[in-house]
Amino acid sequence: MPPLRDLITDPGLDLTPSERKVVRALLDHYPRNGLGPMSRLADHAGVSDPTIVRLVKKLGFGGYAEFQEALLSDMDHRLSSPRTLLKPRAKLPQGDTWSQYLAASQRNLIDTQALTQPEDVRVLVQWLLDSRHQVHCFGGRFSNFLAQYLLNHLRLLRAGCFVLEDNAQLPDRLFDVQRQDVVLIFDYRRYQAQALRVASAAKARHARVVLFSDVYASPLRELADLIISAPVESTSAFDSLVPALAQVEALIACLAPQCPELAERLEGIDTLRTEFNTHLLEEK
Repeated sequence: MPPLRDLITDPGLDLTPSERKVVRALLDHYPRNGLGPMSRLADHAGVSDPTIVRLVKKLGFGGYAEFQEALLSDMDHRLSSPRTLLKPRAKLPQGDTWSQYLAASQRNLIDTQALTQPEDVRVLVQWLLDSRHQVHCFGGRFSNFLAQYLLNHLRLLRAGCFVLEDNAQLPDRLFDVQRQDVVLIFDYRRYQAQALRVASAAKARHARVVLFSDVYASPLRELADLIISAPVESTSAFDSLVPALAQVEALIACLAPQCPELAERLEGIDTLRTEFNTHLLEEK
């Protein structure tokens, strides 16, 4: 049997939405979340114990205890691997903060790829390309630029995309959220109470909530229909949003080729921009 981490991230694995939540919970704190009681993993994933049982049997295990044995075996393999034990350490000059930070960001990007489930990406792309439903973006104090950055691109790809700004008009905007609309929320530690209010209001209006967050215990996790996790640790005194930005750009890259009328839409937008003298420099 392949290593457990490879097994649960196999793109060919046919999982239900609840089972995917369990896989996300496992990957968020791998392997720690799978080493405790089944009920703790179920609570962290926001599912029931029977969902855990169905998943481990789908993975080919006789029960949760056998699943944990495989998890411990996977840990032993990784810890005894020469590649793991003898990772080269860059000998950087003391005080070379710039280089250290960029090196750490590169490692974070590698970890980010391991956190992402292909099925989650496929579902998210499908939701965002469904023009029957509107898309709404909300970001926190530091993550608002991610929401706006994604929104600016989504507006090039399709109609019906709106920003949920944290101001006096927010309740009015939330009132316009319809059933099956997609509400994208960016919220990383320290989590903001306003993001939780937005998610709660969106769920009350039967919208689909997509949470872009870190790998920790965000209070929004239980409300989210889909979670895109990213590491935020850095060598700085502040968390890093480099992996989160990479996820946003990867999402845009996935969306663009699936918009058959994109060229015509962009041409029309550019025509209007020219009429309004939007750009300082225009090709002659």
